[in-house]
Amino acid sequence: MYEGTSSDPGARLRELRHRRGLTQEGLAEAAGFSVQCIKKIEQGGTARMETYRQIAKTLGVTTVWFITPGSPEPVAETGNVALLAAMRAAITPPVSISGVPMYGTADWDDVALPRLRDAVDAIALAYHGDKYDHLAQVLPALIRSTHYHVGRFDDGSDSQEAVRLRADVLGLAGRYLIQVRAHDLALAALQQSLRDALTIGDVPLAASAVCSQGWAMLRQGRLEEVERLCADTANEIEPRMSDATADELAAWGWILLRAAGAAVRNNRTSEAHEYLSLAETAGARLGTEQDGFSGHVAFGPVSVALMRVEVEMVSGEPARALDAFNNISPAAGRPNSSTWNRGQIERSRALLNLGDADSATEVLQALKAKSPGWLRYQQRAKDTAEDILKARTRVPSGEQRELADFLGVNN
Repeated sequence: MYEGTSSDPGARLRELRHRRGLTQEGLAEAAGFSVQCIKKIEQGGTARMETYRQIAKTLGVTTVWFITPGSPEPVAETGNVALLAAMRAAITPPVSISGVPMYGTADWDDVALPRLRDAVDAIALAYHGDKYDHLAQVLPALIRSTHYHVGRFDDGSDSQEAVRLRADVLGLAGRYLIQVRAHDLALAALQQSLRDALTIGDVPLAASAVCSQGWAMLRQGRLEEVERLCADTANEIEPRMSDATADELAAWGWILLRAAGAAVRNNRTSEAHEYLSLAETAGARLGTEQDGFSGHVAFGPVSVALMRVEVEMVSGEPARALDAFNNISPAAGRPNSSTWNRGQIERSRALLNLGDADSATEVLQALKAKSPGWLRYQQRAKDTAEDILKARTRVPSGEQRELADFLGVNN
C-alpha cells in the first residue's frame, strides 16, 4: 500500500493520484464525484467519511489512509461545554491530593439498591424513548448516586449489585453522549462501565460496553481500531451454540455487527460480510428480535438485517440495501427504536439513490413525526435531507423545506 509523505489528506490524495497516473477529471469520473469536489479536497477542504471511502476504494487503499494525525486548529468553545458540565463532573470528578474522587453527597443519608435499580431502569426507558432533555437533567445525579452506593458496600451480593448498576448507568450515559456527539466523554463513561462489568465478571454487560465503545470510536473515524477491538472481543466471548444463553448470543452478535460496520467503512467489504454471516447465526438461534439483555439492548434477526442494509449502502449498493430492508419479516419482531430508526434513514437514502426523492422524503418525515428528539441529532439524516434538495429538478416541496428546516439544512 502506498503510504504517502504528507500529513495533509489533500496533499496525500494529490500524491497518490499522480502515482496512479490519474488526472483530477479521471479520478472524479472513476469515483463518481464532480471534478470540483476532488479539487476542493486537494486544496485542503474536508469531506465526509463516505466520500473518503469512495475515493479510497477507487484508488485501492483503505479509508483510514486519509485520516492522519496532526494538531487540530483551535476552535471556539460551544454552549455544549457548559451544558455537559454536570455530566463531566459526575463521570470524571476532580480528584483530591488524597487520591479520592470528589463525588459530592448524593444519597448521603440513605442507600437503597431497589430504588436505585428502579431509577436505572427508568433511565433506560427514557433513553429508548429519545427523552434526551430528561437524560441530561437526571443522569449526573444518578451517576453520583451509583458511585456512592458502590462506596457504601464492601463485599457480598449488595456490593456486586451496586457495581452492576453503576456499570449499567454509565453504559447508558455513554450511549446518550454518543448521540449528542460528546464522544470523548462517552468513551470515559463506557470504559468505566467496562471496568465495573469485568470486576463482577458480567461478560454480556462488559461486551455491551465494548460495543458502545466501538460505536463512539467509529464516530471518531477510528475504523481499524474498532474492527480489531470487536473482532478480538468476539473471538474471546464466542458462545457454544448448543447451550448459549440469549444474553451471550446477543452480546456476541452485537460485537460482530459493530465489527462489520467498521470494516465496510474501511473498504473491507468481504470481511464485513463475514462478520454479518456469523452474527446471523446468533440471530437465527434466537429466532425473533428480543430485548431485556445486559446493557438494555435488543438483538435478533432484525438487528442483523438492518446492519446488512447499512453495509450494502456503505458499499454503494442501494438496490440490494432496499431489498434487504423489504425482506424483513414483521413476524421477526422489532429492535430498539434507535436501531430501527437508523435502518429507516438508510432506507430513505437507498430510495434517494435509486431516484425516488419523494419516497425518501416521506420516510424521513415519518421519522420526524415519530422520533423528533432522536432525528435532530442524526448526521446521516441531515446529509440525506441535503442530498434530497440537491437532487430536485424543481422547487422543493413544502415537506422537503420543512424537513430541511428541522434538520438545520440550508435550502
